[in-house]
Order: sequence, then C-alpha cells, then structure tokens
Amino acid sequence: MKRWSLIAFVVVLFSGLSIFLAACGGSGSSSIGGTASQGTVNMSVTDAPGDYDHVYITVKDAWFNTSDVADPRAADWHKIPLAAPVTVDLMSLSNGQMQAIWSNINLTVGAYRQIRLFLVPTYASNPPAGHQYYNEVVIGSLTYPLYIPDPDHGIQIIGTFTVSGGGRLKLAFDFDAGEDIVEFHDGVDYILKPRMKYFDLDNAGAIIGKLSSTGTFTTASHYVIKAERLATAAEMLATGSTGTYHVIRRWTVPNTDGTFILYPVSTLETNTWDVVIRGENIDTLIIKGVPITKGATPASGATDLGTIITTPTTTPNNDYMVAGTIGSPTGAWVQFYQTLPGSGEYPYEIRFRHFNPLWGGFHQTFMLNDDQVQVGTFVSSGATLTFTSVTPANGIGTYDAVAGALMYQRSASTVVTSATTTVPFTTLSIISSYSTNTVTGNISLGTDAAMQSMMLGQMNSGLLFAVQGGMVVNTLNSINSTIDNQMSSGGSYQINLPGGYPGAFYGIDAVAWEAPLPSIYKAIAIPQIVDLRTGNDTANMQMLPLW
Repeated sequence: MKRWSLIAFVVVLFSGLSIFLAACGGSGSSSIGGTASQGTVNMSVTDAPGDYDHVYITVKDAWFNTSDVADPRAADWHKIPLAAPVTVDLMSLSNGQMQAIWSNINLTVGAYRQIRLFLVPTYASNPPAGHQYYNEVVIGSLTYPLYIPDPDHGIQIIGTFTVSGGGRLKLAFDFDAGEDIVEFHDGVDYILKPRMKYFDLDNAGAIIGKLSSTGTFTTASHYVIKAERLATAAEMLATGSTGTYHVIRRWTVPNTDGTFILYPVSTLETNTWDVVIRGENIDTLIIKGVPITKGATPASGATDLGTIITTPTTTPNNDYMVAGTIGSPTGAWVQFYQTLPGSGEYPYEIRFRHFNPLWGGFHQTFMLNDDQVQVGTFVSSGATLTFTSVTPANGIGTYDAVAGALMYQRSASTVVTSATTTVPFTTLSIISSYSTNTVTGNISLGTDAAMQSMMLGQMNSGLLFAVQGGMVVNTLNSINSTIDNQMSSGGSYQINLPGGYPGAFYGIDAVAWEAPLPSIYKAIAIPQIVDLRTGNDTANMQMLPLW
C-alpha cells in the first residue's frame, strides 16, 4: 500500500492548513430555511455509468464565487468545508441515483457563476477504512489509484445559479466516470479528466424507457442512451466553432431488464431533446423531439419512451475498431459524429474518447457501427415508437471525427470508415482571441540537500501537467519534451499555454516514476498556480518522495 513519506505529508499538510482555516466559516449543513439576505442550497453527487465495479472519490470542500473568472487564490470565495470528508461510490449513482453531500447550506443572496469542488488528494495519509486510496478504481479484486491532477485548486464547474432570499436551491454535481476516467499506465493507475456539470433540479426533468431486442434483453450489447441538444452560441464560442452540432448533456446505460432513466436533464436551454441509442452490433437509433417537463423526476412526470425495439446490424459483428493520436495538446479528446440526411440536420455525437495525457493516444481501441441509422419521432409519452432506416449523410459506417480541448479551437473533421480506422491529429490551434503564453520554472528534488541526495537518480520518467479547473489542458512528457531528465536530477522546463483572457489561471502539477514499469509513483509535486491573463508566469516545482 502506498503512503506519503512523513516529510512530504508534513509539507503538504502545512500548505493546506491555511486553506482549511480560511474555510472554517462554512459547514456541511446549517439551519433549514433562509432569510431575506440568504437562501439555502442542497448539493448532491450523481454520475453516468462506467465499466468498473466501483469508483470511489472523497469529497471535502465546495467553494462558490459570483465571478466565473475568479482567481482560486482570491479572498472572496464562499467556502463550505464538510465536517469530515465523504467517500462516494460513483458507480452506485447512475440511472437517476444521487447521494446527498451538503444539506441546507446558507448562501448570501446573489448570482453565483463558479463552483469549485475539492477532493482529498489520492495519496494523502490515512485513507478511509476499507480503502487503499482516497480516490480509487476497483475492477474485480484489484484496486487502482485514481489520480486527481492539481487537487489543491479544485474541480471547476462554470454556470449561473441564483440564490434568492428565503429560497431553497437543489443542485446536483455530475461526474462522468464512464468517459472522464482514463487508464493512465497499463494495469497500474487511472487519471480523472473531469468535464463536470451541475444541474438545478428545479429546472430539470426525466426521460425513461425500456430497450428490448428480438430475444431476451441482454446487456452484452453495451447499450448507451444519450440526451442530446444543439450547442448554444456560448458553447460554440468556447470551442471556436463556426458550425452547429449536437452536444450530450446526460447519458446512461440500461438496467439488466432493459429499463433506463435519463435524469437529471436540464430544461434551461431547451425543453425538447433528441435521444441517441447505440450498442455493439446494433443499429444506432435516434429519437427526435423528446419533450421533458420542468421539475419532473423519474417517479413523477417523466417522459416515457415506452419499449424500444433495437435492430441488429445487417451483418453480424460488423462493428470496426478505431484508434487515434494527437500531437498537442495531450489534454484533448475526440468526438465521432454522424449527420442525418436532409436540410436542417446537424451532427449527432455518437462516441467520445479522451486522449491519454501521457502519450496522446487512445488507451484502447473501441468500436464504431458500420450500418444504417434507425430514426423515429416522439409522438406521446408511452406510445410505441416507429423507426425508419436511413443512410447518414456521411455514408453508412462513416463518421466525422473532431478533436477538441479547453481553450483550443475544434479541429477540422477527419473522415473515419471501416477502411480508414486511425484518426491522427497533429496540433490544435489556440482559439484566435487568446494569446500563446509561456510558463517556465525549475523542477527540484526534495526540500533540502539530504532529501535531494536521497532522490537523485531514483526516477527516470515523469509528467508535468498544466491543469485548468481540474481538467488537464496540456502536458510535458517523455514524448514531447525532456521532462524525464528533470525528474531524474532536477532542471528547468517550459510549457506554452493559452492566455490573454480573464480566468487564465492554471495549476501546474507533476508526478515521477521509474520506467519501464511505473508500478509505483516515486514522487509527486506540490501544485502551483500561474496567472496568464496578461503575460507569462513562472512556477518552480518541488518534487517530494512517496517512499
């Protein structure tokens, strides 16, 4: 079992003490009911499913700010620490399930535009009873650490919610374990690349239904059910896109009897969604014009899609495997789209994949469907749906692959077919309204000469992260830099990042290990914050031993 060294733990504990003391004005719960100058907020955690037995995270703090570009070091954050950290199994929270974390918190009246959710660092001392780490992935009898980049500065969730005097707000934080947890090193560990959202449950609804195949329903087809809508103007601006496309804002998988629940689904942007259903060797289904009712729950008022009969592909086992790579930034991801024929149709996201930030590739190949698409239109709740086979505008089994990353412009589409199954991307362009700024600094080993002497030559591989709000934006690794030398004996580094815009704050973090098999992290950095709003910045990284 891995543990912090005593020295590393003392240093990090000391650095976190000021944060804890500053946060002590809040609590996990408070008196029920607000005042004229305050309202109450309840916060829960929910998740989309994933191919794991358990994914445990340990939550400790939530911070609120009325600015969506606030410096994480600023003094004006409203901080709500839990009385004790809470460990949550994300795999128990799909299909509309939620776990309450904060109850009846008092917040000052106003419009809040940024939340930061803080997890306990994975390798901190004294993990919860029955766990090896504070954040971990369990598959069968094996437990793997789930690395949280830059945990000191939290996972950022952008959006606007309003606290009214005497009002009560119900928020749900949405993790996405199925998409945003990436196997980092083979059979060793995982990393979280969170694209977190939150839902105002008073402005959300539910969609339910049941899948049925020609025989007994089976989960072997690995069905995924997604609620999609057109991207908003703000979402397109944030990706530098000039073309309209669909975005996924909730997804799930069916239960063993074929039933499924999409909840919560927001009604703030639209009350009408399209539902996309895909599975292995199953024709993709698209149900258009599905209305949802504001305030509906799975138990009351949900839109019922009835029993949906899935269609096996014309040729059995016709799905094909896809691989991909990207040069920079390695914090990127790729989306695979298909567009229905006819005017006024826009691309639907069929599959999504993060690139591994260690080397810029897909950790594993995965399948795309090579058949027609079944399209139906919603009529009324509970009514039987009728589907028509159509050939996508792209062509049968043809997809447009588009790479994206935070603060980078979406790439031009790359055509993927059963004959062209690898999607190579080189370098994404920083959004034109941003500038290219530089972070430089030194990587040092330990806190003194004795520790440096102990650490010299103990590591020969590593990774330096540039993180914004918990999401890896770019990295320095053994492929695109000489970072391995710095991890072995110390030295300088340089990384270029998008800057020149409000909110251009990055966490700089690093880990080091001994290749060829990183069976154990040997050192970890104390994360630093850099400010690239108006220019370049520096961050000197101090590596601390984990043995």
